[in-house]
Amino acid sequence: MKSFVSRRLYSATLMVVVLALLVYWTLQQKWTLGHSSFGTGYVLLATLFFLALYNIRKKLPVLPWASSSDWLQAHVYVALGTAVLFGLHVDWRLPTGFLESTIAVLYGATFVSGIVGLIWTRTIPAKLARVSEEVIYERIPMLRSQLCERAQEAVLEAVRSSGATTLGEFYSERLHPYFESSRRIGYFVRPNSRLRRRLLAELTEMNRYLSPDERETCEILFALVRRRDDLDFHAAMQWRLKMWLFLHLGLTYPLLAVASVHGLVAHLFDGGVL
Repeated sequence: MKSFVSRRLYSATLMVVVLALLVYWTLQQKWTLGHSSFGTGYVLLATLFFLALYNIRKKLPVLPWASSSDWLQAHVYVALGTAVLFGLHVDWRLPTGFLESTIAVLYGATFVSGIVGLIWTRTIPAKLARVSEEVIYERIPMLRSQLCERAQEAVLEAVRSSGATTLGEFYSERLHPYFESSRRIGYFVRPNSRLRRRLLAELTEMNRYLSPDERETCEILFALVRRRDDLDFHAAMQWRLKMWLFLHLGLTYPLLAVASVHGLVAHLFDGGVL
């Protein structure tokens, strides 16, 4: 724990020192009537390419590119530092023109999505750990199907053994749609346990009218309803992380492309040699 804190303190201190040197350099350029836009632009473009390398590092873990945790640490602090670097590059003003505005929008969206991802990747795993055991996202549809089959078999067996149809009718009307169908998109945006609580309350209310055999099956259904809700929560939270990563990467590469074009155009209009 101590080494982790000291490593974060070292990374934060290094970032502040580098940014302070960049701020001092840009101020010195202004005092001497120089231009810092090309210098800050080069540094900003280089940092964007460095940040994009993290995704390649994750796909090629066998390469000796330091540990994944070190890469993540560098990715986070460099990404936070680009906010100051971007401000220095545009001289802390709103961009004008189509190309500059496009870059600003892409950068802003990428930066905000990165902050959201940083929060989610820190909080979602802890929430999932409190719910149940780890579940692989790709196996969730199969696990849901298994739960539905178990619920149907348990109810059919209760109907056959007891001859009563109360639990069977309740299952057909209320629980079968729950086990058989997927959650709506609103649940994935904001997961909640309202449906779970409502179904469990209805099962509890109905339990006193059931036969002994049906009550045993009712206890099984209690567990299956909770398990299905846990799977839905896993699906929603993991879907959120996957969609975030898709969006973040989907913004990163257009940002790199437009920023590169911006640098090329800036050189051309400045009359510089490429």
